[in-house]
Amino acid sequence: MKTLDRYVTAEVLGPFLIGVVGFILVLAVDLLFTMADLIINKGVPFLAMLKLLLYKMPALLVMTFPVSMLFGTAMALGRLSKDNEITALRTSGVTIFRISIPILVIGVLVSILSFITNEMIVPHANFVSTNIIRQIIYKQPLPEVKENVFFKDAHNRYYYARRVNMKNRTMENIEVYELTDEKYPRVILADSALFFGRIWELKKGVIHKYDEQGYLNYEAAFANLKLNVAEEVLNFTEQKSPTDMNQKELTDMIKVLGKGGASTQALLTELYMKYSIPLTCFVFALVGIPFSLPSPRSGRTWGMVVTIVFMFTFYVFASVFRSLGKGGMLPPLVAAFTPQFTFIFIGAALLYREGWFH
Repeated sequence: MKTLDRYVTAEVLGPFLIGVVGFILVLAVDLLFTMADLIINKGVPFLAMLKLLLYKMPALLVMTFPVSMLFGTAMALGRLSKDNEITALRTSGVTIFRISIPILVIGVLVSILSFITNEMIVPHANFVSTNIIRQIIYKQPLPEVKENVFFKDAHNRYYYARRVNMKNRTMENIEVYELTDEKYPRVILADSALFFGRIWELKKGVIHKYDEQGYLNYEAAFANLKLNVAEEVLNFTEQKSPTDMNQKELTDMIKVLGKGGASTQALLTELYMKYSIPLTCFVFALVGIPFSLPSPRSGRTWGMVVTIVFMFTFYVFASVFRSLGKGGMLPPLVAAFTPQFTFIFIGAALLYREGWFH
């Protein structure tokens, strides 16, 4: 690592780490107020709240990484510009591209760290924290109504219910996929069901079987069908939601639902966003460079306010595309990555305009 790289890296890492700590504290303020109220007024054990805070941290970290990367870039280059060090470097023949290399490398490394955290730690931590809130804090073993329940039993059957009402013991929009020695699973679809322990009474449904080419070769409608499942619904409704799954679990779920002909648009969008969200760290590093450098034409930077507006514009843009992907109005891959690649293009264009290689 050359002297310039070490110097710029040190300038970026300090504000980046300060940003991580600061933004975590900002995001945790509401949680801390709630925790204090629960400890003082509802007698919730302090250790339970401490455990909840610990399991909330990974998700907060992933949220703060992109903003902290932008903050570190802006503060580092802003300081170098204020002291005319950027001007001195460029006068000496050092290009903006050369100055930006360590910042972009840090952006890539933070993106990788964000992906690892989001893939290996966040899903389990979110699942545990949800159970802590429900079981320990609010003393609710199960919600009365749960939506989008997906589970697998010990007999190679996959079950999906759009809505489960524990109070009325009913389910709506049930899909059952039974994996056999054949290429495609046998599929049972039903409008509704009543459950009594391990017995499900399906109503108004159809059974589908497929040939080796995936074409439907058997269909039988039914008014009532009793199904003996391996576990009680009580266990099923404790299964993970898509946001609590890692990439492999979500991919397996998509494959099973896809083979049965169910729509996987929303799940595919969530899967691709497990890759696009960490990429935001690199995007903010790239976009932060032209906003923080003094323009050779005007001699002024864009300013922190404009940078923050740009950041919020990105998040609004990303939220809209996520909704379009989950709603089926855009392909999931396009919905997940369009905001990131659009802003990469904008950042590169701004740098080129300001003299990327000059």
